[in-house]
Amino acid sequence: MADSSYRSNKQNDMKKWCHILLLCTTLGCMQSPEEQNQPYGKWFFWSLDWHPSKDQFVVGGSNDTFLKLFSSSNYQQLKSYPYQGTITQTKWHPKKNKLAISVQDGKSKSTILHLDNDTIITLDSLTMDGARALGWNHTGDLLAVGDYEGYLTIFDEKGNVQKKIDTQQKSIIGLDWHPNENLIVAVGESITIYHYELDSLKQIADRHEEVDVLMLCVAWHPSGTFFATGDYGDFEYDYPPLLQYWTYDGQIIKSIEESKAEIRNIKWSDDGVLLATASDKIRLWNKDGDLLSQQTTKTLLWGLDWNQDANILAATDVKGNIIFWDRNLNKINELEVVHALPPQF
Repeated sequence: MADSSYRSNKQNDMKKWCHILLLCTTLGCMQSPEEQNQPYGKWFFWSLDWHPSKDQFVVGGSNDTFLKLFSSSNYQQLKSYPYQGTITQTKWHPKKNKLAISVQDGKSKSTILHLDNDTIITLDSLTMDGARALGWNHTGDLLAVGDYEGYLTIFDEKGNVQKKIDTQQKSIIGLDWHPNENLIVAVGESITIYHYELDSLKQIADRHEEVDVLMLCVAWHPSGTFFATGDYGDFEYDYPPLLQYWTYDGQIIKSIEESKAEIRNIKWSDDGVLLATASDKIRLWNKDGDLLSQQTTKTLLWGLDWNQDANILAATDVKGNIIFWDRNLNKINELEVVHALPPQF
């Protein structure tokens, strides 16, 4: 158990961190010259998640909008679910037709949505500020949610809390389960490696600068032998955004300085050949960290995912569009999603 002085300091740090996160959410987060000139829309999609076994994908957005389900065969919208607040992340169950959804802003709670019957399980025991990081383990019987107070809460499929871990981070922004083990890497201002069965924590400094650089995303390679992370950088202090590769136990392998804006999301193809990164451009990397290809986009990218066959890559941008490429980054399609008015609750 942490002592009272630690908890008091953490609460003060968390308040400061939440103010930073709120400003980042409102302003688009990175203060690069490129981004400062971007015309942000009223709302946009934070997340994109491709169904593991169906020709469907889902996107979630900000400012009291909708969770939207699309067909990936004809790109038609199939259904929408109204949500208050901002849907920060979505994750399909690896075997069943249900979706975990994290929400921030304190207007709605994070949930598990069963799409076969539209029933909802509310995930209690999370901070009122909400959460931004979540994911199922490889068997789908455990769901991890990382919140804005730095707690990692583990639920079962029915939404019952199994464990609640204080990672001693100010907030958790991204997490990913190991592809074959009950091992979680969570990122915020540093890296936390948590082993579920052993109930053990390992803290790793992500960068060596004096100012904390917020990490946004993490993805295990399908082999489970290493993982990659992406961060904001900090232009005020001339710290560039970094894509970093790490060993299984958290030793740095490689740091890559290429992106001109924050690295919002990273996703490995299921075959482990390609790592996609969403930032000022869409980029593809190999497992050695070599840049293979890149394409310029109209504006900054946000949500990102591969389809189940790893032959189509999709991303959302800050104007609410959804863009599709093949494995060579040839553009296949772009959906200019009609921005419906926010639902009235």
